[in-house]
Amino acid sequence: MTHELLFHLMLLLLGSAGLVVLCHRLVLAGLAFGPWGLGQLGDAGAIRVLAEVGVVLLMFTIGLEFSLPRLLAARRLVLGLGGSQVALTTAVFAGGFILAGVSPAFAVILGGAFAMSSTAIALKQLGEQGELRTVHGQAATAVLLFQDIAAVPFLVLLPLLGNDGGSFGSPLGITLVKALLVFVTLAVLGRKLLPRILHWVADTHSLELFMLTVLSLALAAADLSMVAGLSATLGAFMAGMLLGETHFRHQVEADIRPFRDLMLGVFFISIGMQLDPGILLRQPLWVLAVVTGLVLLKGLLIWVLVRLFGHASDDALRVAAVLAHGGEFGLLLVSQVMLLALVDSVLLQPVLAGLILSMLLAPLLIRFNGRLVRRRGSAYLPGEPENLPERVGELHDHAVICGYGALGQGVAAVLEERNVPVLAIDRDARLVRECRANGHAVLFGDAGNAVLLELARLPQARALAITFHDPPAARRIIAQARRLRPGLPILVHTEHGWTGDEERLPPNVTIFDSVLESSLMYARALLLLAGVDDQSSERAVAEVRASDYSVLRQAEPEDDHAL
Repeated sequence: MTHELLFHLMLLLLGSAGLVVLCHRLVLAGLAFGPWGLGQLGDAGAIRVLAEVGVVLLMFTIGLEFSLPRLLAARRLVLGLGGSQVALTTAVFAGGFILAGVSPAFAVILGGAFAMSSTAIALKQLGEQGELRTVHGQAATAVLLFQDIAAVPFLVLLPLLGNDGGSFGSPLGITLVKALLVFVTLAVLGRKLLPRILHWVADTHSLELFMLTVLSLALAAADLSMVAGLSATLGAFMAGMLLGETHFRHQVEADIRPFRDLMLGVFFISIGMQLDPGILLRQPLWVLAVVTGLVLLKGLLIWVLVRLFGHASDDALRVAAVLAHGGEFGLLLVSQVMLLALVDSVLLQPVLAGLILSMLLAPLLIRFNGRLVRRRGSAYLPGEPENLPERVGELHDHAVICGYGALGQGVAAVLEERNVPVLAIDRDARLVRECRANGHAVLFGDAGNAVLLELARLPQARALAITFHDPPAARRIIAQARRLRPGLPILVHTEHGWTGDEERLPPNVTIFDSVLESSLMYARALLLLAGVDDQSSERAVAEVRASDYSVLRQAEPEDDHAL
């Protein structure tokens, strides 16, 4: 590693951090330090490699979200509406590129870029607005799911077009056969081997080994796909899809997400490096045409399709507002075409600029989608129960239980009797398997991982319980919970105290000492057996609690060490 490379990476990270703080856009960091900015990153080879790793990890996490049962359950929306949207939008915009002189094969790729919307932007904004379970939210999610799947063949076709001069020809058939062989290999071997590997690693209780194994599997699948002459993203997607069917999915995503987000940040920076800001001055009308096409023409096509699938006009308009912008895969497709010099960059620079500008506008369009319709809200899907434990992404006002042993399961049973939804987290793989088989909502992983707590919908929870006795681990969980949801009530189980620093705990954290409480309840039961009336027994218990268990603390043996 050279001094020059380290300097470039340091400059890029520091500059990106400053620009993200100021304007929350990593693309601007690429603009600032790229060849059309300060020119400090002349050799972008290393950055491009990191960006490609980010895309591989993105496809891996998309695979985690994909499952055949989920696809079949919503096949009319996903395959019907989603497939129609991608096909129609691709065809319309591909026709425009053909009229502009682009070969039909490349025009289809560029049309596919316009068909894509940003899954990250749309779902994040809908989730923050509480609209994921609305009619328009469900329809938009179905379309986004199909777009993520459809991006895979587009990415697979790109290397073919670069090698074949823009013609699909016979190599496409060979590549499809290779893709089928890779799919069969991963499906047959991976379905049996990958879960067993993760079970074995999980049983070691080493979270570091688990994380390294997950990263290795993702990159190994990508490498296998490349050896077969296919895109690395295809192998990563398939590996993610296979792991997504296991109960390790949430911990896998929690482990991968920090690396994915970091590398994707580099990807967006690399996109900014390819954008010439002068294009806004030299070809403003072309850039405006691209943005207009994405927002108005693409939005109109989506509105028509949603109406044809039987939705009300208002809901169709809101779906259009949510999806009428460019996406990460659109940027990726256009940037790859530019890198391979497959189409004149004079034509692609306005396209790239328009895609980026539309993504900057997307949060505003989604935020105010309700103002585009006559009524203020959209109906929730009829017949959906309020709390389905298996649908983690829709849980709200629930209790999160960290540790699902005997104590955790007992607490969950009482809460569920009172109609309080429960979602548990435990790092014992065998226990999680058994509990999930019995219908319990349990995630596998380390509850001290902030990403896993987010996946458990902690910001939307009503309370958090830590049922195991491990003060250092409990402190990590409390710290993450305070960051994600300040003020969330937290109940912590301990034995023999909390190292004497309870007064320094936040006011929303309550310590439950099982040894002291058991002693107190045992004493109360004995008082009743000894003939002391119930009122006097209860008063004695209340006095001990009011004194912070001072009587019991003084009676503790000297060799009972506080942890």
